[in-house]
Amino acid sequence: MNGRWLGAMPVIGFFDKCIPATEGALPDLPDNPFGMVPTDGAESTRYDPFIAAISGWMPHLYAVNTSAKGDTVNNVKLKTDISIYNLVDDVVPPDRTNFSQMELWMEFKAKTDGAPFQDPRDDTEEARLLAIEEGSFTPDTDEGNKARGQLAHYAGAQHSLQFRHFSFSIIIQGDYARFLRWDPSATVVTAAFNYRTNPRLMADFLWRFDHLSPQQRGHDISIQPAGLAAEVDARVREELGMMDMNIPLYKYQVPGSIGMGYAYGPRPPTQNRSLVSRCTRSLPAFWIPAEVITSSSCGDFDECDAEQPRGRDKMKKGPWSEPRVIYVKDTWRFLSDLPNVEVMAEHDIYEILHRHGTPNIPEHVAGGDVEGGRTQTQDLVDAPWLCVRPRISPYQHYRLVHRIVGRALFKFACTKQLVTGVFDALQAHSHAFHVAKILHRDISAGNIILTDGGKGLLIDWELAKKVDEGGSRRPDRTGTWQFMSANLLLHPGKMHTFTDDLESFLHVLGWTTLRYAPASDTYRAHNRGLDMEAFDQHYHPRGGNELGGHQKRLVLRGESCPSSTFEPRTLTPLCDLLTELSSPFKSLYKQPPTAEARQSVQVNPDSSDRLLCRLRDKLALYDEDLRCLESPTWFINTMKTALDDDKWPSDDRADENLPVDFSRGTRRQALNRTKELQETQRLTESSKGLPSSSKRAASPTPEPSAKRRRGTPTASATHS
Repeated sequence: MNGRWLGAMPVIGFFDKCIPATEGALPDLPDNPFGMVPTDGAESTRYDPFIAAISGWMPHLYAVNTSAKGDTVNNVKLKTDISIYNLVDDVVPPDRTNFSQMELWMEFKAKTDGAPFQDPRDDTEEARLLAIEEGSFTPDTDEGNKARGQLAHYAGAQHSLQFRHFSFSIIIQGDYARFLRWDPSATVVTAAFNYRTNPRLMADFLWRFDHLSPQQRGHDISIQPAGLAAEVDARVREELGMMDMNIPLYKYQVPGSIGMGYAYGPRPPTQNRSLVSRCTRSLPAFWIPAEVITSSSCGDFDECDAEQPRGRDKMKKGPWSEPRVIYVKDTWRFLSDLPNVEVMAEHDIYEILHRHGTPNIPEHVAGGDVEGGRTQTQDLVDAPWLCVRPRISPYQHYRLVHRIVGRALFKFACTKQLVTGVFDALQAHSHAFHVAKILHRDISAGNIILTDGGKGLLIDWELAKKVDEGGSRRPDRTGTWQFMSANLLLHPGKMHTFTDDLESFLHVLGWTTLRYAPASDTYRAHNRGLDMEAFDQHYHPRGGNELGGHQKRLVLRGESCPSSTFEPRTLTPLCDLLTELSSPFKSLYKQPPTAEARQSVQVNPDSSDRLLCRLRDKLALYDEDLRCLESPTWFINTMKTALDDDKWPSDDRADENLPVDFSRGTRRQALNRTKELQETQRLTESSKGLPSSSKRAASPTPEPSAKRRRGTPTASATHS
């Protein structure tokens, strides 16, 4: 969340913008309401007295000391110090941390040192500018980073387990408190105030928060409990394969189909995810037309299908006319804050792709923006109190529906099916780029799905961009970190190109192979961890952008993709294919030929001198490699040839339980940190606005490389 903590916002201004005032009057405060809260001793002694002090300001809420009872989220137990729940008649609030139900959480820090935030020394403009220059509002200390990470974990868990547009929380450090507001754009942090000497600010916040509507507290009201009749509920669960009757069903409103019906399904799977940015979640759901629900309480949908209202001919023939399983994607789409720059919604991109006959993509049914789901934090980037350099963008809550429900790429039935899925997605990408003039820009293992028949579909086009659309429209890189090209990770300002997407396809195939393909007994958990470290590697130079890609580049330079130590359990052409597909990138990431080397060959084109012949071969191979990276033709032909091989096994199904040990990789990354920083700094300084693969600065002649004979590209293969 570097650059996404916005502070220090004055508390009164925070109230005016984020917490609407209520009509009811706040009760009179007693003298020294926090007098019973200890000022020293163990932090845990403060929780219960604090709860006793604030309870009178929240008539509809209930505060619980949850510091000893945690909630397990993604196999990690998290415990907030105080959790605040709705006080509902005949319902006992949880006595533990429960991120799926809490309205508000509070975190205490008894010590004043190691604070996650530090306000400017005074209210002067000079102090504010100094804080910006030094980055002191978010102290770059182990304690400060850890504390901010803890807060982000709690907020992320709450948003993962609830349907929210935004949320609030409180942090108390010693005698000082701050209010926080979280949304996918950034987190607003107020200035610190002494809650003991100024208790009315705490009381006013809690009183206002208590009287807010669910929507004003940040809840997404477009999703509600299903409320289905028992027979219909049972039918939905049967269609979705939900065996656990204790898992609640919800009713999802689908933009673009308002009034036609609803999608019914469980809460989306909880994911390890950042709270900021797209926050994408998806799930299979069951579509039920409104007429079915209103005309019948039974689960016999077949009889109800014919009961369509008059005047709805379009719906009778359209995708909404009958109950069916669908695929719901819930995300926050990026909105550009640049003038005259409009970012297409994903359903509009699908319409362009389908209009141009793009193969191997899902049939989209509907999509649109969720009402009330636009972030607000980006509106504060020019605030006079801001003491950070913000790196934020506006986002809009968005929901999309597909007809096809597929399975994840990592659930391949055999490695040939894995390669087939990636091959099909590459064909979709190629057609989209060359015919529809759309570049995907987010090729990842999660964005390729397999149909029941084993066909691959390329999904998630929300970050796609028209090929002729120049310039950057957001401050961040585009893509999924593990699968982004090494060049994009090493150079945050680099323009995303077709070659970057080609490299991402290679990383998808390599990552999925290492993580899920059955391996020999000699390839142990720590080997897998070391190899996968290349995909996760990242670090934060002080005051700069998050960087990575160094190890990816080293791997590609050596043509050792996926890994020299990886050995499949069953003999498969997959490893040879990965080695061949990675071979052109060796030239991309090696030093390019010098102008002097090219001139030597041009001056003596027919020379039989041994050194000149070797140089001529190396230059020819270098140029051929770069040509292979300019279009998908060679990649498609190479994959097609591999798939035609009759040596593919049928018994190497994906194993989702393969152990991974990252501990040794972490130590190695620490040892390489200095080298990475020096190398990255050198590259960044020498290539501000990195040239493309076909136009790069002169440097020494590339090292010798084995000759490879590649097939002559054919025009038909590009769009097949």
